[in-house]
Amino acid sequence: MSAVKTAKFLLLALALGVGVPALAQRTYLEAGTRADMSFSFAQQTAFSLVAVVDAGVRDLAGPFGVGGRFGIGVAQGGAAFELGLSGLFHFGKYGAGMSPLAGFGFRVFFGGGQTSFGLNGVAGIEYFVNRQVAFVARAEPTLWFAGGASFGLDLRAGLRVYP
Repeated sequence: MSAVKTAKFLLLALALGVGVPALAQRTYLEAGTRADMSFSFAQQTAFSLVAVVDAGVRDLAGPFGVGGRFGIGVAQGGAAFELGLSGLFHFGKYGAGMSPLAGFGFRVFFGGGQTSFGLNGVAGIEYFVNRQVAFVARAEPTLWFAGGASFGLDLRAGLRVYP
């Protein structure tokens, strides 16, 4: 086999090795709302309502996926925004009925004159209405760090669209 044919064969193998898994990945856009209750160890309990937009890739490596988050919220008379990144594990098949999911993530919250960092867990259900639209409900316990530690429980509901 000549060097040119070997190079073409290796390029084809590389393209198939990268391209075929990329076809199996499913990107999504999720819009919804989140209600959360924060229990501070040294302060009062707080409640907020946040509009959230998530985007990510399901089945990035087998059942593992990754998602990013942007949220805008109003809490106690002030506005704030949030950025986050989560790793997710989907237990069900794409496009078929209910698919439980679990994961963990990292969040940054900017507002009220301070920045908070949080580590969160994720547990939820994705219910497919059809192959492109799913209803998602998640519970996300979060441990926040900002001048002290606080614990929050976020309940989220929204629609996830797979283009």
